[in-house]
Amino acid sequence: MINSRLNKNSPLIYQVVLTVIYLVGMIGFSNPEWKEELQPTSGVILYISTCIMALASKNKLKFMAFMSIAFIIGFGTEAIGVNTGYLFGDYQYGSNLGPKFLNVSVVIGLLWGVLALAAASIIDRIVLFNKAKVFFSALLMLLVDVIMEPVAIANEFWTWTGTEVPIYNYICWFLIALVLQMILRKFRLNEKNNVYDTLLVLMVVFFSFLNLY
Repeated sequence: MINSRLNKNSPLIYQVVLTVIYLVGMIGFSNPEWKEELQPTSGVILYISTCIMALASKNKLKFMAFMSIAFIIGFGTEAIGVNTGYLFGDYQYGSNLGPKFLNVSVVIGLLWGVLALAAASIIDRIVLFNKAKVFFSALLMLLVDVIMEPVAIANEFWTWTGTEVPIYNYICWFLIALVLQMILRKFRLNEKNNVYDTLLVLMVVFFSFLNLY
């Protein structure tokens, strides 16, 4: 009986934990006295978010399969971008997102998968987008990147050569997001999940709020 209740309430628990984490992050990053100490933990927040998504997933095997695919594609394209400039533009990662491999913060590979699954979950709930779910899911991923860029630059997650983020970055972002969404739908690896939805909403609120500072 106790285990049954715990399983039933698990999604709510995960949502509460995520909400607390991101609210603390919003408060901390908006406070100059705490911001410097919190910046190096930024990657950890995404690692924890990914773990919570894994726990909340309804099909663990499908979750792991897609996250592996997304990591390979996302991390691979980022490595090409950082080391050659052929994708996204001329940029480099800082140290605040944690360990790097091939000059790319490892956690970025997870970010691609997290955003793809969460965006697909939200779009699945909107009947209006039924005939173009791949397109609108990719568009939602792009929107998150647009909101995220100023905050990421300000907190030295990554930096660009020049004063503005190139349009080419957003074009590449959308196309790669499109590929991930096509794979997600083709192999039916997506799922409607309240925890996924909550995480994406929290990320949008988090970055939107910090854009005000």
